[in-house]
Amino acid sequence: MRYLAGLAIMLLAPALMLSGCNNSGSMESKKESASTTLKAAVLEACGLISKSEAETLLGEPVMDAEKSQQEVVGMKLCLYNPVNTDSWGFLQVTLTQQSFMPPGGLAPSELFHSIQKAMSDSRTDIEGIGDEAFIATGGLYILKDEYYITIGAGNIDRQDIQQRLKSAGSIAIKNLEALR
Repeated sequence: MRYLAGLAIMLLAPALMLSGCNNSGSMESKKESASTTLKAAVLEACGLISKSEAETLLGEPVMDAEKSQQEVVGMKLCLYNPVNTDSWGFLQVTLTQQSFMPPGGLAPSELFHSIQKAMSDSRTDIEGIGDEAFIATGGLYILKDEYYITIGAGNIDRQDIQQRLKSAGSIAIKNLEALR
Protein backbone atom coordinates (compact mmCIF):
# COMPACT_ATOMS: atom_id res chain seq x y z
CA MET A 1 0.00 0.00 0.00
CA ARG A 2 2.97 2.28 0.71
CA TYR A 3 4.00 2.23 -2.96
CA LEU A 4 0.50 2.56 -4.38
CA ALA A 5 -0.30 6.08 -3.25
CA GLY A 6 2.71 7.46 -5.12
CA LEU A 7 2.01 5.28 -8.14
CA ALA A 8 -1.62 6.40 -8.34
CA ILE A 9 -0.58 10.05 -8.17
CA MET A 10 2.11 9.50 -10.80
CA LEU A 11 -0.33 7.82 -13.18
CA LEU A 12 -3.25 10.19 -12.66
CA ALA A 13 -1.52 13.58 -12.49
CA PRO A 14 -0.49 13.75 -16.17
CA ALA A 15 -3.85 12.41 -17.26
CA LEU A 16 -5.76 14.93 -15.18
CA MET A 17 -3.58 17.77 -16.46
CA LEU A 18 -3.98 16.65 -20.06
CA SER A 19 -7.72 16.20 -19.76
CA GLY A 20 -7.98 19.97 -19.38
CA CYS A 21 -5.88 20.70 -22.47
CA ASN A 22 -7.81 21.81 -25.49
CA ASN A 23 -5.84 24.12 -27.67
CA SER A 24 -5.90 22.50 -31.09
CA GLY A 25 -8.59 21.58 -33.55
CA SER A 26 -6.87 18.30 -34.40
CA MET A 27 -7.07 17.21 -30.75
CA GLU A 28 -10.80 17.96 -30.79
CA SER A 29 -11.32 15.80 -33.87
CA LYS A 30 -9.35 12.95 -32.26
CA LYS A 31 -11.57 13.18 -29.16
CA GLU A 32 -14.74 13.15 -31.24
CA SER A 33 -13.51 10.26 -33.37
CA ALA A 34 -12.54 8.15 -30.37
CA SER A 35 -15.76 8.84 -28.49
CA THR A 36 -17.98 8.05 -31.46
CA THR A 37 -16.18 4.87 -32.49
CA LEU A 38 -15.92 3.34 -29.03
CA LYS A 39 -19.20 3.06 -27.20
CA ALA A 40 -18.62 -0.38 -25.77
CA ALA A 41 -19.67 -1.69 -22.40
CA VAL A 42 -17.57 -0.56 -19.45
CA LEU A 43 -15.05 -3.26 -18.56
CA GLU A 44 -13.66 -3.89 -15.07
CA ALA A 45 -9.90 -3.97 -14.47
CA CYS A 46 -10.27 -7.16 -12.40
CA GLY A 47 -11.56 -8.84 -15.56
CA LEU A 48 -8.10 -8.47 -17.08
CA ILE A 49 -6.36 -10.50 -14.37
CA SER A 50 -8.39 -12.73 -12.07
CA LYS A 51 -7.60 -13.48 -8.44
CA SER A 52 -6.33 -16.95 -9.33
CA GLU A 53 -4.15 -15.52 -12.13
CA ALA A 54 -2.76 -12.95 -9.67
CA GLU A 55 -1.93 -15.76 -7.24
CA THR A 56 -0.09 -17.65 -9.97
CA LEU A 57 1.81 -14.53 -11.04
CA LEU A 58 2.79 -13.64 -7.45
CA GLY A 59 3.40 -17.22 -6.37
CA GLU A 60 1.33 -16.78 -3.21
CA PRO A 61 -2.30 -16.44 -2.07
CA VAL A 62 -3.85 -12.99 -2.45
CA MET A 63 -6.73 -11.24 -0.73
CA ASP A 64 -9.87 -10.29 -2.61
CA ALA A 65 -9.25 -7.42 -4.97
CA GLU A 66 -9.47 -3.83 -3.85
CA LYS A 67 -11.27 -1.82 -6.50
CA SER A 68 -11.45 1.89 -7.20
CA GLN A 69 -12.12 4.17 -10.14
CA GLN A 70 -11.51 7.66 -11.52
CA GLU A 71 -14.23 8.44 -14.05
CA VAL A 72 -12.70 11.79 -15.04
CA VAL A 73 -9.95 9.82 -16.86
CA GLY A 74 -12.03 6.69 -17.53
CA MET A 75 -9.92 4.51 -15.22
CA LYS A 76 -10.87 1.38 -13.28
CA LEU A 77 -8.30 -0.01 -10.81
CA CYS A 78 -7.86 -3.51 -9.38
CA LEU A 79 -5.31 -4.22 -6.66
CA TYR A 80 -4.29 -7.67 -5.40
CA ASN A 81 -2.33 -7.74 -2.13
CA PRO A 82 -0.91 -10.94 -0.69
CA VAL A 83 -2.55 -12.66 2.28
CA ASN A 84 0.86 -12.66 3.98
CA THR A 85 1.15 -9.08 5.24
CA ASP A 86 4.94 -9.46 5.50
CA SER A 87 5.19 -10.02 1.74
CA TRP A 88 6.22 -7.18 -0.54
CA GLY A 89 4.39 -8.66 -3.52
CA PHE A 90 1.36 -7.01 -5.09
CA LEU A 91 -0.29 -6.69 -8.48
CA GLN A 92 -2.11 -3.54 -9.55
CA VAL A 93 -4.03 -3.35 -12.82
CA THR A 94 -5.62 -0.22 -14.23
CA LEU A 95 -7.82 -0.02 -17.29
CA THR A 96 -8.57 3.31 -18.95
CA GLN A 97 -11.37 3.18 -21.50
CA GLN A 98 -13.39 5.67 -23.50
CA SER A 99 -16.71 4.08 -22.56
CA PHE A 100 -16.13 5.02 -18.88
CA MET A 101 -15.06 8.64 -19.54
CA PRO A 102 -17.32 11.65 -19.44
CA PRO A 103 -17.87 13.32 -22.83
CA GLY A 104 -14.94 15.40 -24.06
CA GLY A 105 -12.20 13.49 -22.25
CA LEU A 106 -8.92 12.64 -23.91
CA ALA A 107 -8.86 9.32 -25.71
CA PRO A 108 -7.00 6.52 -23.89
CA SER A 109 -4.46 6.44 -26.73
CA GLU A 110 -3.70 10.14 -26.17
CA LEU A 111 -3.17 9.50 -22.46
CA PHE A 112 -0.91 6.54 -23.23
CA HIS A 113 1.15 8.48 -25.77
CA SER A 114 1.56 11.46 -23.42
CA ILE A 115 2.92 9.16 -20.68
CA GLN A 116 5.07 7.36 -23.26
CA LYS A 117 6.54 10.67 -24.42
CA ALA A 118 7.10 11.91 -20.85
CA MET A 119 9.05 8.72 -20.07
CA SER A 120 11.01 8.65 -23.34
CA ASP A 121 14.41 8.73 -21.61
CA SER A 122 13.67 6.05 -19.04
CA ARG A 123 11.41 3.50 -20.72
CA THR A 124 12.07 0.12 -22.31
CA ASP A 125 9.77 -0.62 -25.25
CA ILE A 126 8.25 -4.11 -25.28
CA GLU A 127 7.21 -6.01 -28.41
CA GLY A 128 4.38 -8.54 -28.62
CA ILE A 129 2.05 -7.17 -25.93
CA GLY A 130 -0.87 -5.12 -27.22
CA ASP A 131 -0.40 -2.57 -29.99
CA GLU A 132 2.33 -0.75 -28.04
CA ALA A 133 3.88 -1.40 -24.65
CA PHE A 134 6.76 -0.24 -22.49
CA ILE A 135 8.16 -0.70 -19.01
CA ALA A 136 9.04 2.42 -17.03
CA THR A 137 8.70 3.77 -13.52
CA GLY A 138 5.42 2.44 -12.20
CA GLY A 139 5.34 -0.77 -14.24
CA LEU A 140 4.10 -1.93 -17.62
CA TYR A 141 2.11 0.42 -19.85
CA ILE A 142 0.04 -1.11 -22.67
CA LEU A 143 -2.12 0.29 -25.44
CA LYS A 144 -4.50 -2.11 -27.17
CA ASP A 145 -6.94 -0.45 -29.55
CA GLU A 146 -8.44 2.32 -27.36
CA TYR A 147 -7.77 0.51 -24.07
CA TYR A 148 -4.88 1.80 -21.97
CA ILE A 149 -3.70 -0.70 -19.36
CA THR A 150 -1.07 -0.28 -16.67
CA ILE A 151 0.25 -3.06 -14.47
CA GLY A 152 2.36 -2.46 -11.39
CA ALA A 153 4.17 -5.20 -9.48
CA GLY A 154 7.16 -3.60 -7.75
CA ASN A 155 10.68 -2.47 -8.53
CA ILE A 156 11.11 -2.52 -12.31
CA ASP A 157 14.89 -2.72 -11.95
CA ARG A 158 14.51 -6.35 -10.88
CA GLN A 159 14.47 -8.92 -13.71
CA ASP A 160 11.88 -11.10 -11.92
CA ILE A 161 9.50 -8.12 -11.68
CA GLN A 162 10.01 -7.28 -15.36
CA GLN A 163 9.18 -10.88 -16.26
CA ARG A 164 6.14 -10.83 -13.98
CA LEU A 165 4.94 -7.64 -15.68
CA LYS A 166 5.35 -9.14 -19.15
CA SER A 167 3.49 -12.31 -18.12
CA ALA A 168 0.74 -10.23 -16.53
CA GLY A 169 0.52 -8.07 -19.67
CA SER A 170 0.08 -11.09 -21.91
CA ILE A 171 -2.66 -12.44 -19.63
CA ALA A 172 -4.39 -9.05 -19.51
CA ILE A 173 -4.43 -8.72 -23.32
CA LYS A 174 -5.74 -12.26 -23.75
CA ASN A 175 -8.50 -11.60 -21.22
CA LEU A 176 -9.31 -8.21 -22.78
CA GLU A 177 -9.90 -9.91 -26.12
CA ALA A 178 -12.25 -12.41 -24.44
CA LEU A 179 -14.21 -9.63 -22.66
CA ARG A 180 -14.88 -7.52 -25.77
